Amino acid sequence: MKRLEHCQVYQSARRGFAPATILFDDRVQSVSPSEKGGGRYVVPGFIDIHMHIESSMTTPTEFSRVTLPHGTTTIVADCHEVTNVFGIEGLGQFMGLEVLNDTFYAVPSSVPATSSLLETCGGTIDGPEVRRLAKDRRIICLGEVMNAHDLLADGDNRTKRIIQVFRESRPECPIEGHCPRLSGSDLDRFIASGVDSDHCQQTPSSIRERVEKGMFLEIQYKSLTRENIDALKEFPGFFSFVTDDVMPDTLMGEGQLDRVLRKAIRLGMRPEDVIYAATWAPAVRMHLVDRGMIAPGKLADFVVLDDLDSLSIAQVYKRGKLVYDRDAELVPHVTLPSFGSGILQSVRRDLVRADDFVLRIPNGSHQVVHVDHEAPGTLTRKTIRTVTVTDGTYHAPDVSILASVERYGHQAPVVPVPMLHGLSKPGAICSSWSHDSHNLLVMASDAKFAALAVNLVIKRQGGIATVDPKGEQFVPLAYGGIVSLEPMDRLGKEILQVRAWLRDHGYQADDEVMSFAVLALPVSPVVKVSDKGIVDVATGTLIDWRDAE
Repeated sequence: MKRLEHCQVYQSARRGFAPATILFDDRVQSVSPSEKGGGRYVVPGFIDIHMHIESSMTTPTEFSRVTLPHGTTTIVADCHEVTNVFGIEGLGQFMGLEVLNDTFYAVPSSVPATSSLLETCGGTIDGPEVRRLAKDRRIICLGEVMNAHDLLADGDNRTKRIIQVFRESRPECPIEGHCPRLSGSDLDRFIASGVDSDHCQQTPSSIRERVEKGMFLEIQYKSLTRENIDALKEFPGFFSFVTDDVMPDTLMGEGQLDRVLRKAIRLGMRPEDVIYAATWAPAVRMHLVDRGMIAPGKLADFVVLDDLDSLSIAQVYKRGKLVYDRDAELVPHVTLPSFGSGILQSVRRDLVRADDFVLRIPNGSHQVVHVDHEAPGTLTRKTIRTVTVTDGTYHAPDVSILASVERYGHQAPVVPVPMLHGLSKPGAICSSWSHDSHNLLVMASDAKFAALAVNLVIKRQGGIATVDPKGEQFVPLAYGGIVSLEPMDRLGKEILQVRAWLRDHGYQADDEVMSFAVLALPVSPVVKVSDKGIVDVATGTLIDWRDAE
């Protein structure tokens, strides 16, 4: 039997601390009041209930190794990225990789995020797939329902079938949601369908409306403002902190869920309330009643802190085992298995030509639709210009070429579209890590550079390529074109270089790599690009960029 003596132990019921001694093996045996408390604080292991492992471009194995020192002992992963590439068989392989934390999973509801009419991916989830996945006890929720357009539409569709089958198969499990800018009666209908959480960017008014309508909020880093913190203080227990997406360089430089918690404290929330929203509140949301609290019978998942305001982590225990000690430089170690060609040879696209990326348009006067990137976030807008064409092609000094090149073996024609606020210098970037269908997303100053970047990704079987007059750089993402097999510290440095390239070439965003990848996500407002062209997100239809009428 082990013990942590004379510590300040977190009391979830009171959202505060009291001197105590903890007796434990893999579970807590007793928590006894102590007459004196030491200088260290002991809190439950952090629980991140909405996140995507693939957003950190790594495997569950490496992710668990890197995040345990940040205090995250339990995650609920929505792996719709790997499922979009490989289908549910590939999801099963991903879920089977060794982990050092407790990793639970969601049934991905967004495979594809919209439909095969609007985008191409490598797998599809409908009712039969949901029923099959729901039998796996590692599955504890339905992953974020993003297609509000289908959910609010009349008649039967895939989104509605997925929800219905999951509710029949796992009625005890929550259904996660994604509903940016949804309000009023549309929000009522969204919630009434059974989708009762939201993790999107919030405002004080959206926080109050959603909680008052019965939603559970999952607050990520970008939603943390002083105004939002003041609104959240009104609703303890109705929200948790989550990461959603953490890029490799951010993870290595700033942290994971602990990064979110520190920002919440800086913006004025009491550390005791922040801890509650990272431990017991998410545990209750996901019905994980064996954790999230330091109490007899609960898992011995602890984070030992030197300081509350900075959340300085000294030690981490997982199921009673010391898995991280800052002073002893104890860090977990794991080894990845070898992977077959099906995983490592997943880009089945023939090489492309520069001619494929020319913006062709008949001569004459046209109203041309552009995908217009709105810095600093991931939103876009539709901008229309009247132009006169004389040589059968459209080009302008401030227009970049944007295309999502189908990669799954269909050899579909490339559909390039014009983009504003893209690159301001010659060059191109292409990535097979592009949300959520992970086709080959390219942004280029001209057709020649576009073809060079895309062909580099095809030849190297997935990754991020940047090319310009100075040369080329490449970040390999060998696992399905979306996940690296390199150690996280090396991957983080490579992603920093991609971020720097984007900034140097004029692309402006708070998170340049993520912002670029989301240009291909056709459920994120307002217009996005798929392998079939420009998608109007609100109407769920394709737009012909050559004719705004």
